[in-house]
Amino acid sequence: MKKPVLIAAVAAAVLLTASPLLRGSETGPEATVAKIRDRILAPDFKPDGIEKDLIEILNVSLAILPEKEYAEEFRSKIAWVKDSFADEHLFADKIRQYLGIAYALVSDGTSWRLPEELQRPYPGEPASIKRATAVCGRLLESALAEMKAGNNEKAAGCLIGFVLLVITPIEA
Repeated sequence: MKKPVLIAAVAAAVLLTASPLLRGSETGPEATVAKIRDRILAPDFKPDGIEKDLIEILNVSLAILPEKEYAEEFRSKIAWVKDSFADEHLFADKIRQYLGIAYALVSDGTSWRLPEELQRPYPGEPASIKRATAVCGRLLESALAEMKAGNNEKAAGCLIGFVLLVITPIEA
């Protein structure tokens, strides 16, 4: 009778000890990006609270940013953008400008551009929300792949590109 109780106690202790480790794997940068990707790609997605998601993505970009000569400038631009989300309209030109600078820093000076598939209207198709959402999902998927491959600079570019896409007005 004592052995089953002892075995149950040891099993419970092992589970309690392991649970913080298991939770930790659910809260890292990759888990955050995957959670937001799954949320925006869900069929019942509602944009309520998107600012919170964008701030989480910006926090991930800061967390994975390699220590390069531009890191401090990148951090200051992202910090300003995060603060501005509360003070300014999400679609403010200045926010896009600062994010554009941050994007160029992690993309070898390349300027961010609206993806080609969103630049032209498609006959008979209303606003390109579905296409934009699919592109957002691909950007987050690319960020995850780059993080897994150890290319955090490219991953940060994908993440900033995602935020830029979300806050850039697109003509219907």
